[in-house]
Amino acid sequence: MATFEQLFPTFLQKCAELHELLRLVAFLLFIVGTILLVAHGFSAKTLMLHMVRLFVLTALLVMLPQWGNQAQELLQTSILNGLGVDPSQVHQQYNQLLEVRRDTGGERSWWDILSDLNAFSVEMLITGILWLVGQFASLLLLWAYLIQKFILFTAYALSPLLIGLMAIRPLRSVGSRYLMNIAGVLLWPLGWAVAALITQGMLDFMTDPSSRFFDPTASFYTLQATFGVVVVAFWIVFSTISAPVVIQKVLSTGALAGGQLIAGAVGGFLQTAATTSGAAAVGSATGVSSAPVAAAGMAAALSTLSTAAGVGSAGAMIIAGSGLPPRSTRGRAGDDITGDRSVRDLIAQARGRNF
Repeated sequence: MATFEQLFPTFLQKCAELHELLRLVAFLLFIVGTILLVAHGFSAKTLMLHMVRLFVLTALLVMLPQWGNQAQELLQTSILNGLGVDPSQVHQQYNQLLEVRRDTGGERSWWDILSDLNAFSVEMLITGILWLVGQFASLLLLWAYLIQKFILFTAYALSPLLIGLMAIRPLRSVGSRYLMNIAGVLLWPLGWAVAALITQGMLDFMTDPSSRFFDPTASFYTLQATFGVVVVAFWIVFSTISAPVVIQKVLSTGALAGGQLIAGAVGGFLQTAATTSGAAAVGSATGVSSAPVAAAGMAAALSTLSTAAGVGSAGAMIIAGSGLPPRSTRGRAGDDITGDRSVRDLIAQARGRNF
Protein backbone atom coordinates (compact mmCIF):
# COMPACT_ATOMS: atom_id res chain seq x y z
CA MET A 1 0.00 0.00 0.00
CA ALA A 2 1.20 3.51 -0.80
CA THR A 3 2.49 5.61 2.09
CA PHE A 4 0.91 8.85 3.23
CA GLU A 5 3.79 10.79 1.68
CA GLN A 6 3.08 9.19 -1.70
CA LEU A 7 -0.67 9.75 -1.46
CA PHE A 8 -0.58 13.44 -0.47
CA PRO A 9 2.65 15.01 -1.77
CA THR A 10 1.10 18.46 -2.36
CA PHE A 11 -0.30 18.59 1.15
CA LEU A 12 3.11 17.81 2.63
CA GLN A 13 4.76 20.45 0.45
CA LYS A 14 2.33 23.15 1.61
CA CYS A 15 2.83 22.15 5.25
CA ALA A 16 6.61 22.43 4.79
CA GLU A 17 6.23 25.87 3.21
CA LEU A 18 4.08 27.09 6.10
CA HIS A 19 6.58 25.67 8.58
CA GLU A 20 9.45 27.56 6.94
CA LEU A 21 7.42 30.78 6.85
CA LEU A 22 6.56 30.59 10.54
CA ARG A 23 10.18 29.99 11.49
CA LEU A 24 10.80 33.71 11.02
CA VAL A 25 7.96 34.43 13.43
CA ALA A 26 9.48 32.00 15.93
CA PHE A 27 12.87 33.74 15.82
CA LEU A 28 11.15 37.10 16.33
CA LEU A 29 9.40 35.65 19.39
CA PHE A 30 12.79 34.41 20.65
CA ILE A 31 14.07 37.98 20.41
CA VAL A 32 10.97 39.33 22.18
CA GLY A 33 11.44 36.80 24.99
CA THR A 34 15.08 37.83 25.39
CA ILE A 35 14.16 41.54 25.46
CA LEU A 36 11.52 40.91 28.13
CA LEU A 37 14.04 38.96 30.20
CA VAL A 38 16.53 41.82 30.02
CA ALA A 39 13.86 44.46 30.72
CA HIS A 40 12.68 42.75 33.91
CA GLY A 41 16.19 42.17 35.21
CA PHE A 42 18.28 39.03 35.08
CA SER A 43 21.15 37.26 36.74
CA ALA A 44 23.89 35.14 35.23
CA LYS A 45 21.97 32.01 36.17
CA THR A 46 18.67 33.10 34.60
CA LEU A 47 20.47 34.26 31.46
CA MET A 48 22.23 30.91 31.15
CA LEU A 49 18.93 29.05 31.61
CA HIS A 50 17.32 31.26 28.96
CA MET A 51 20.12 30.53 26.49
CA VAL A 52 19.81 26.80 27.10
CA ARG A 53 16.04 27.04 26.64
CA LEU A 54 16.51 28.89 23.33
CA PHE A 55 18.96 26.20 22.18
CA VAL A 56 16.43 23.44 22.95
CA LEU A 57 13.61 25.38 21.32
CA THR A 58 15.71 25.96 18.20
CA ALA A 59 16.37 22.22 17.98
CA LEU A 60 12.62 21.55 18.31
CA LEU A 61 11.93 24.23 15.72
CA VAL A 62 14.10 22.52 13.13
CA MET A 63 13.86 18.83 14.03
CA LEU A 64 10.31 18.36 15.40
CA PRO A 65 8.80 16.96 12.14
CA GLN A 66 11.69 14.51 11.71
CA TRP A 67 11.64 13.43 15.35
CA GLY A 68 7.87 13.06 15.28
CA ASN A 69 7.93 10.85 12.18
CA GLN A 70 10.62 8.63 13.68
CA ALA A 71 8.66 8.31 16.92
CA GLN A 72 5.50 7.38 15.03
CA GLU A 73 7.28 4.66 13.04
CA LEU A 74 8.88 3.31 16.22
CA LEU A 75 5.55 3.15 18.04
CA GLN A 76 3.88 1.55 15.03
CA THR A 77 6.57 -1.13 14.84
CA SER A 78 7.09 -1.81 18.54
CA ILE A 79 3.45 -1.76 19.65
CA LEU A 80 1.10 -2.71 16.82
CA ASN A 81 3.50 -5.11 15.12
CA GLY A 82 5.93 -6.05 17.89
CA LEU A 83 3.28 -6.88 20.50
CA GLY A 84 0.92 -8.43 17.95
CA VAL A 85 -2.08 -6.29 18.91
CA ASP A 86 -3.34 -5.66 15.39
CA PRO A 87 -7.17 -6.03 15.65
CA SER A 88 -7.35 -7.28 12.07
CA GLN A 89 -5.69 -10.52 13.29
CA VAL A 90 -8.13 -11.21 16.14
CA HIS A 91 -9.46 -14.39 14.48
CA GLN A 92 -5.94 -15.83 14.44
CA GLN A 93 -5.54 -15.07 18.15
CA TYR A 94 -8.85 -16.84 18.79
CA ASN A 95 -7.76 -19.94 16.85
CA GLN A 96 -4.40 -20.02 18.63
CA LEU A 97 -6.14 -20.02 22.01
CA LEU A 98 -8.42 -22.82 20.84
CA GLU A 99 -5.42 -24.89 19.81
CA VAL A 100 -3.79 -24.38 23.20
CA ARG A 101 -6.92 -25.26 25.19
CA ARG A 102 -8.34 -28.02 23.01
CA ASP A 103 -8.10 -31.51 24.48
CA THR A 104 -5.90 -33.56 22.12
CA GLY A 105 -5.22 -36.54 24.38
CA GLY A 106 -4.92 -40.03 22.92
CA GLU A 107 -7.72 -41.52 25.06
CA ARG A 108 -10.53 -39.82 23.14
CA SER A 109 -13.21 -42.09 21.62
CA TRP A 110 -15.50 -41.57 18.62
CA TRP A 111 -18.28 -40.56 20.98
CA ASP A 112 -16.09 -37.81 22.38
CA ILE A 113 -15.34 -36.58 18.88
CA LEU A 114 -19.01 -36.60 17.90
CA SER A 115 -19.94 -34.69 21.05
CA ASP A 116 -17.51 -31.94 20.00
CA LEU A 117 -19.18 -31.33 16.63
CA ASN A 118 -21.56 -28.74 18.08
CA ALA A 119 -18.77 -26.78 19.74
CA PHE A 120 -16.59 -27.12 16.63
CA SER A 121 -19.30 -25.68 14.35
CA VAL A 122 -19.80 -22.75 16.74
CA GLU A 123 -16.05 -22.12 16.84
CA MET A 124 -15.86 -22.10 13.04
CA LEU A 125 -18.76 -19.63 12.85
CA ILE A 126 -17.14 -17.38 15.45
CA THR A 127 -13.85 -17.51 13.54
CA GLY A 128 -15.64 -16.25 10.43
CA ILE A 129 -17.36 -13.47 12.37
CA LEU A 130 -14.10 -12.38 13.96
CA TRP A 131 -12.44 -12.36 10.54
CA LEU A 132 -15.12 -9.98 9.24
CA VAL A 133 -14.82 -7.79 12.33
CA GLY A 134 -11.05 -7.80 11.94
CA GLN A 135 -11.27 -6.64 8.33
CA PHE A 136 -13.57 -3.79 9.34
CA ALA A 137 -11.21 -2.87 12.17
CA SER A 138 -8.32 -2.93 9.70
CA LEU A 139 -10.20 -0.41 7.55
CA LEU A 140 -10.80 1.76 10.62
CA LEU A 141 -7.10 1.58 11.47
CA LEU A 142 -6.22 2.70 7.94
CA TRP A 143 -8.45 5.75 8.28
CA ALA A 144 -7.09 6.39 11.78
CA TYR A 145 -3.56 6.28 10.34
CA LEU A 146 -4.48 8.85 7.67
CA ILE A 147 -6.21 11.10 10.21
CA GLN A 148 -3.23 10.82 12.55
CA LYS A 149 -0.90 11.89 9.74
CA PHE A 150 -3.12 14.85 8.80
CA ILE A 151 -3.25 16.01 12.42
CA LEU A 152 0.50 15.61 12.93
CA PHE A 153 1.59 17.38 9.76
CA THR A 154 -0.74 20.32 10.32
CA ALA A 155 0.57 20.45 13.90
CA TYR A 156 4.15 20.45 12.61
CA ALA A 157 3.30 23.25 10.19
CA LEU A 158 2.01 25.49 13.00
CA SER A 159 4.57 24.37 15.59
CA PRO A 160 7.07 27.25 15.01
CA LEU A 161 4.49 29.75 16.25
CA LEU A 162 3.77 27.76 19.43
CA ILE A 163 7.44 26.93 20.02
CA GLY A 164 8.23 30.63 19.73
CA LEU A 165 5.68 31.39 22.45
CA MET A 166 7.63 29.11 24.80
CA ALA A 167 10.45 31.70 24.80
CA ILE A 168 8.10 34.21 26.49
CA ARG A 169 7.55 33.37 30.15
CA PRO A 170 3.81 34.27 30.46
CA LEU A 171 2.99 32.28 27.29
CA ARG A 172 5.22 29.28 27.95
CA SER A 173 2.36 27.03 29.12
CA VAL A 174 0.53 27.48 25.78
CA GLY A 175 3.41 26.00 23.82
CA SER A 176 3.90 23.23 26.39
CA ARG A 177 0.27 22.13 26.06
CA TYR A 178 0.65 22.18 22.27
CA LEU A 179 3.64 19.83 22.41
CA MET A 180 1.78 17.61 24.88
CA ASN A 181 -1.13 17.31 22.45
CA ILE A 182 1.29 16.33 19.67
CA ALA A 183 2.70 13.66 21.97
CA GLY A 184 -0.84 12.42 22.61
CA VAL A 185 -1.46 11.98 18.89
CA LEU A 186 1.85 10.14 18.50
CA LEU A 187 0.80 7.75 21.29
CA TRP A 188 -2.42 6.61 19.58
CA PRO A 189 -0.94 3.08 19.10
CA LEU A 190 -0.49 2.87 22.87
CA GLY A 191 -4.24 3.32 23.27
CA TRP A 192 -4.86 0.49 20.80
CA ALA A 193 -2.42 -1.67 22.78
CA VAL A 194 -4.40 -1.10 26.00
CA ALA A 195 -7.62 -1.96 24.16
CA ALA A 196 -6.00 -5.12 22.75
CA LEU A 197 -5.12 -6.29 26.25
CA ILE A 198 -8.82 -6.19 27.15
CA THR A 199 -9.63 -7.97 23.87
CA GLN A 200 -7.24 -10.73 24.84
CA GLY A 201 -9.04 -11.15 28.16
CA MET A 202 -12.36 -11.50 26.34
CA LEU A 203 -10.88 -14.14 24.02
CA ASP A 204 -9.65 -16.05 27.07
CA PHE A 205 -13.22 -16.06 28.41
CA MET A 206 -14.64 -17.24 25.07
CA THR A 207 -12.22 -20.16 24.79
CA ASP A 208 -12.40 -21.27 28.42
CA PRO A 209 -13.31 -24.99 28.19
CA SER A 210 -14.11 -25.50 31.89
CA SER A 211 -17.89 -25.44 31.29
CA ARG A 212 -17.62 -28.47 28.97
CA PHE A 213 -16.57 -30.73 31.83
CA PHE A 214 -19.99 -30.54 33.53
CA ASP A 215 -22.04 -29.90 30.34
CA PRO A 216 -21.38 -32.69 27.78
CA THR A 217 -23.83 -31.11 25.31
CA ALA A 218 -21.63 -27.99 25.15
CA SER A 219 -24.75 -25.81 25.30
CA PHE A 220 -23.33 -23.54 27.98
CA TYR A 221 -20.04 -23.33 26.11
CA THR A 222 -21.95 -22.32 22.96
CA LEU A 223 -23.83 -19.62 24.88
CA GLN A 224 -20.59 -18.43 26.43
CA ALA A 225 -18.84 -18.19 23.04
CA THR A 226 -21.84 -16.52 21.36
CA PHE A 227 -22.10 -13.87 24.05
CA GLY A 228 -18.35 -13.39 23.92
CA VAL A 229 -18.20 -12.82 20.17
CA VAL A 230 -20.93 -10.16 20.37
CA VAL A 231 -19.02 -8.32 23.08
CA VAL A 232 -15.68 -8.72 21.28
CA ALA A 233 -17.10 -7.47 17.97
CA PHE A 234 -18.55 -4.38 19.61
CA TRP A 235 -15.41 -3.82 21.68
CA ILE A 236 -13.03 -4.00 18.70
CA VAL A 237 -15.01 -1.47 16.67
CA PHE A 238 -15.58 0.81 19.66
CA SER A 239 -12.03 0.72 21.05
CA THR A 240 -10.40 1.22 17.65
CA ILE A 241 -12.10 4.62 17.46
CA SER A 242 -12.16 5.62 21.12
CA ALA A 243 -8.62 4.56 22.10
CA PRO A 244 -6.99 7.66 20.53
CA VAL A 245 -9.47 9.91 22.36
CA VAL A 246 -8.78 8.12 25.64
CA ILE A 247 -4.99 8.30 25.32
CA GLN A 248 -5.27 12.06 24.74
CA LYS A 249 -7.30 12.33 27.95
CA VAL A 250 -4.73 10.23 29.81
CA LEU A 251 -1.96 12.69 28.94
CA SER A 252 -4.03 15.81 29.58
CA THR A 253 -5.77 14.81 32.82
CA GLY A 254 -3.97 11.69 34.06
CA ALA A 255 -7.07 9.50 33.67
CA LEU A 256 -6.85 5.71 33.78
CA ALA A 257 -6.86 4.36 30.24
CA GLY A 258 -8.51 1.02 31.05
CA GLY A 259 -11.22 2.61 33.18
CA GLN A 260 -12.00 5.22 30.53
CA LEU A 261 -12.22 2.59 27.79
CA ILE A 262 -14.46 0.23 29.76
CA ALA A 263 -16.76 3.01 31.01
CA GLY A 264 -17.07 4.40 27.49
CA ALA A 265 -17.74 0.95 26.04
CA VAL A 266 -20.51 0.20 28.56
CA GLY A 267 -22.16 3.56 27.95
CA GLY A 268 -21.76 3.18 24.19
CA PHE A 269 -23.20 -0.35 24.25
CA LEU A 270 -26.30 0.78 26.16
CA GLN A 271 -26.68 3.81 23.89
CA THR A 272 -26.35 1.62 20.80
CA ALA A 273 -28.91 -0.89 22.11
CA ALA A 274 -31.44 1.83 22.94
CA THR A 275 -30.97 3.61 19.61
CA THR A 276 -31.13 0.34 17.66
CA SER A 277 -34.43 -0.66 19.25
CA GLY A 278 -35.86 2.79 18.56
CA ALA A 279 -34.75 2.69 14.93
CA ALA A 280 -36.29 -0.77 14.53
CA ALA A 281 -39.59 0.63 15.83
CA VAL A 282 -39.35 3.48 13.33
CA GLY A 283 -38.69 1.03 10.50
CA SER A 284 -41.61 -1.19 11.47
CA ALA A 285 -43.95 1.82 11.38
CA THR A 286 -43.21 2.35 7.68
CA GLY A 287 -44.89 -0.91 6.70
CA VAL A 288 -41.91 -2.19 4.68
CA SER A 289 -40.76 -5.65 5.78
CA SER A 290 -37.02 -4.96 5.42
CA ALA A 291 -37.16 -1.47 6.92
CA PRO A 292 -36.80 -2.49 10.59
CA VAL A 293 -33.64 -4.47 9.91
CA ALA A 294 -32.12 -1.75 7.73
CA ALA A 295 -33.00 1.03 10.18
CA ALA A 296 -31.73 -0.93 13.17
CA GLY A 297 -28.48 -1.83 11.42
CA MET A 298 -27.83 1.72 10.29
CA ALA A 299 -28.68 3.14 13.71
CA ALA A 300 -26.42 0.60 15.45
CA ALA A 301 -23.47 1.41 13.19
CA LEU A 302 -23.91 5.18 13.48
CA SER A 303 -24.46 5.04 17.23
CA THR A 304 -21.41 2.83 17.85
CA LEU A 305 -19.08 4.97 15.75
CA SER A 306 -20.35 8.29 17.13
CA THR A 307 -20.34 7.28 20.79
CA ALA A 308 -16.84 5.85 20.38
CA ALA A 309 -15.70 9.23 19.06
CA GLY A 310 -17.44 11.00 21.96
CA VAL A 311 -19.83 13.06 19.81
CA GLY A 312 -23.17 11.67 21.04
CA SER A 313 -25.48 9.20 19.33
CA ALA A 314 -25.70 9.84 15.58
CA GLY A 315 -28.16 6.94 15.26
CA ALA A 316 -30.78 9.08 17.01
CA MET A 317 -31.08 11.09 13.79
CA ILE A 318 -32.96 8.17 12.22
CA ILE A 319 -35.53 8.26 15.01
CA ALA A 320 -35.70 12.04 15.14
CA GLY A 321 -36.34 12.42 11.42
CA SER A 322 -39.12 9.84 11.34
CA GLY A 323 -41.89 12.10 12.60
CA LEU A 324 -42.93 9.55 15.24
CA PRO A 325 -43.39 10.66 18.84
CA PRO A 326 -40.27 10.14 20.93
CA ARG A 327 -40.07 7.19 23.27
CA SER A 328 -39.87 9.57 26.21
CA THR A 329 -43.54 10.53 25.72
CA ARG A 330 -44.47 6.85 25.96
CA GLY A 331 -42.57 6.40 29.21
CA ARG A 332 -41.83 8.66 32.07
CA ALA A 333 -41.91 12.36 31.42
CA GLY A 334 -38.48 13.85 30.90
CA ASP A 335 -36.78 10.61 29.74
CA ASP A 336 -34.60 11.23 26.70
CA ILE A 337 -32.08 8.42 26.88
CA THR A 338 -30.86 8.49 23.27
CA GLY A 339 -31.30 12.23 22.70
CA ASP A 340 -34.20 11.70 20.27
CA ARG A 341 -36.19 14.65 21.57
CA SER A 342 -33.21 17.00 21.51
CA VAL A 343 -32.34 16.10 17.92
CA ARG A 344 -36.01 16.40 16.86
CA ASP A 345 -36.21 19.86 18.44
CA LEU A 346 -33.11 20.96 16.56
CA ILE A 347 -34.56 19.72 13.27
CA ALA A 348 -37.85 21.51 13.96
CA GLN A 349 -36.02 24.75 14.74
CA ALA A 350 -33.98 24.47 11.53
CA ARG A 351 -37.17 23.90 9.49
CA GLY A 352 -38.80 26.90 11.18
CA ARG A 353 -35.91 29.17 10.24
CA ASN A 354 -35.90 27.98 6.64
CA PHE A 355 -39.61 28.46 6.06
